Amino acid sequence: MEILKDQNKIKMIHEFMMKLEDKNQSLSKTEIYRKYESVISEVEPIDIFYLPMYQNNTGFTIEKIKDSAGRFVNVFYHSLVKHAPTKYEDSFFTYLLKESEMIEKHLNSVKKDFKNENILDNKNNLIKTFEKCLEIERKFLKHEMILYPLLEQRLPTTKPLEVLWSLHDDARDMLKKLLNLLRSDNAKKQELIQLIGSYYYLIYGINTKEKLILLPVASKLLTNDEKEQMYSESIEYGYVFIDAIPKPKKRIHTENIIDGLIQTETGLLSIKQFQGIMQYIPIDITFVDEFDKVIYFNDRKERHFPRNPSIIGRLVKHCHPPKSVAVVERIVDAFKKGEKDKAEFWINFNNSFIYITYYAVRSKHGKYLGTLEVSQDVTHIRNLKGQKHLLDWE
Repeated sequence: MEILKDQNKIKMIHEFMMKLEDKNQSLSKTEIYRKYESVISEVEPIDIFYLPMYQNNTGFTIEKIKDSAGRFVNVFYHSLVKHAPTKYEDSFFTYLLKESEMIEKHLNSVKKDFKNENILDNKNNLIKTFEKCLEIERKFLKHEMILYPLLEQRLPTTKPLEVLWSLHDDARDMLKKLLNLLRSDNAKKQELIQLIGSYYYLIYGINTKEKLILLPVASKLLTNDEKEQMYSESIEYGYVFIDAIPKPKKRIHTENIIDGLIQTETGLLSIKQFQGIMQYIPIDITFVDEFDKVIYFNDRKERHFPRNPSIIGRLVKHCHPPKSVAVVERIVDAFKKGEKDKAEFWINFNNSFIYITYYAVRSKHGKYLGTLEVSQDVTHIRNLKGQKHLLDWE
């Protein structure tokens, strides 16, 4: 979909941003602003996705782009806000916007404790306030697992989405650090104030980028059917600090299972039997084809990591946080070259011990067909001792 044809405007915006980035610039900031005054007033949310510095082949690191994106929003704020809807017609974007408002309202409630000179005397209130911020994970997951997959198919670059995901990770790490500090006995007043302030402005910065850039662009790019589907998928995660959420519209699903058989050398299954097995098998499976696209995952109720139908067709590198992409790409590349057939990891996650394995799937003739990711909660298995021969249901 062609959205922007004014390449001259993009060139001017890029020049302006580069001059702001250039510390050896001979012009003052006032002179730079005056020179590019006309283009500053014409900036639209979609423009950021066409700037060279935000393209997939950019030479800028994620960290550098995060700083630049913050300046982009600040510099072009008045122009961007003109294109930011104050409300949306569909439920998905309506509640994404409402969710951000509720998060900011919650954070504003901490100001009375934050500004108090005796902030250390209010640690219990602060702990309760920031423990509730753990719910913001719902918001991050809806963006990463539902909204981003569709946008990746429509936008000229995915780099701004990667930047936002990286900011989510920053917020996750900072909240964990903040809670650890609040729960410790040796918290220093100034350290606490600084960390709370940093978290406060990080969340506000994320919300502002979404409100002024991401949501306006996404709302224009996606169809009504896609918005309804995203809203339906979002109910699983819920919305932060919002309890009363309307039920999604009932969708008419056509039967996609036929009474055929899957026949192999080791047996045969009907398609319905296969689907049933995949739903109840006690492991999470995700399959990435030879073109690095996710084409299947088993739909278990108790998945360890979130999966939604929106990820089907998504490049596997976009299904992981930016800091993990290099590892995933290294594994897949080794599988393709035939250098390795397996990679395994084990982590503590949500009070469970998760064993994760990647397998290279090959044909009988050794042709690479894709990568199978398998994860299993082995907490119970690790704790087993001795032997058990009898059934003890009673």
